[in-house]
Amino acid sequence: MTDDLSSPDLSFYLKKTPEGEHLVFSGELTAQRLDRLEKELPGILRKSSGPLVFVLDSLTRLDTAGALFLNQTAENLRAEGRTCTWQGLGANFSRLLELARPPAHDTEKGKSCLAPSAVVEKLGETVCGAGATLVSLLAFFGVFLCRAARVACNPLRLRATSLVFHMEQVGLRAVPIVALLTFLIGLVVAYMGARQLQMFGAQIFAVNLLEVTVLREMAVLITSIVVAGRSGSAFTAQIGAMQANEEISALVSMGLDPHTLLVLPRVLALIFTLPLLVFLADIMALAGGAIAVRYTLDIDIHTFISQLYNVTKMNNFLVGMLKTPFFALAIGLIGCFNGFKVSGSAESVGFMTTRAVVQAIFSVILLNAVFAIFFTSIRM
Repeated sequence: MTDDLSSPDLSFYLKKTPEGEHLVFSGELTAQRLDRLEKELPGILRKSSGPLVFVLDSLTRLDTAGALFLNQTAENLRAEGRTCTWQGLGANFSRLLELARPPAHDTEKGKSCLAPSAVVEKLGETVCGAGATLVSLLAFFGVFLCRAARVACNPLRLRATSLVFHMEQVGLRAVPIVALLTFLIGLVVAYMGARQLQMFGAQIFAVNLLEVTVLREMAVLITSIVVAGRSGSAFTAQIGAMQANEEISALVSMGLDPHTLLVLPRVLALIFTLPLLVFLADIMALAGGAIAVRYTLDIDIHTFISQLYNVTKMNNFLVGMLKTPFFALAIGLIGCFNGFKVSGSAESVGFMTTRAVVQAIFSVILLNAVFAIFFTSIRM
């Protein structure tokens, strides 16, 4: 029994045999014949059920469009739960069908993504990727230390112009945003703390709360996060653009060291300027807290300053300042490291810039937690 649909160039029909159902093609299966094939083949397939064999012995010509159509037809039948196999494939046709194979069916993708094995595999890939990135970052840090030691032995290797320029970019130009944010943070902390403590008649201790919160944690953390988002991303974008334009390869071909020219001035600029920004943040946050206390609790500025002088502990200030060089080092290294990882396209620059900001902020928060545990354990 056969259902035949023929033309001078293409013939296809369903042949039912004791061994099963065969879909036989002959002639030329090319893009010019697909319109008729797409219209007439579904009617033939509706008459079949169960396993189906595509017989291609009599095909004289097959192009990419025809191979893609055969693959899609077979995938649709498999999605319905039917088995599809090939018969009579020559070496050329087999290779063409393999190259024209469409992506996996969306439902199969969804199922595979939800499978426990796929979840474990994805988790393993993520962990291995994070481990490889950490190892590469440590190697990058080692190269930075070697270049820093070389410059320390011969300071003339460091370009002072580049260092001053980056200090202006990451330090001086960050003053407005850091001052504004920390002023508002200090104002909010003092206002909320005063309101809560006023319920117990202990509103004067709002100054104590502000001193500990600002000097020990908030000022350095907020400033570092702002610098990570502002300067860390700038480092990645600048070095990444140079990497994409092969300017770094040009430096290497001229016998110049990219780490000494590009990484060292940026990281040192952050190390020198971040403590100054944190000191400014301390002052602005305390100023914001003073204004909040003045208008919330009716405590004048002189009383606020006197109480602040009495409760301020040098340990809190030192703890905040001691963390800043480590935060600056982490932000600078991560920003430069991701810049060197740019593959060469504009899309890669954007991706690595986003990645650098996320990694820098995460590292700042992680380091802050480690320092908090450390300083608490030594009771500082």
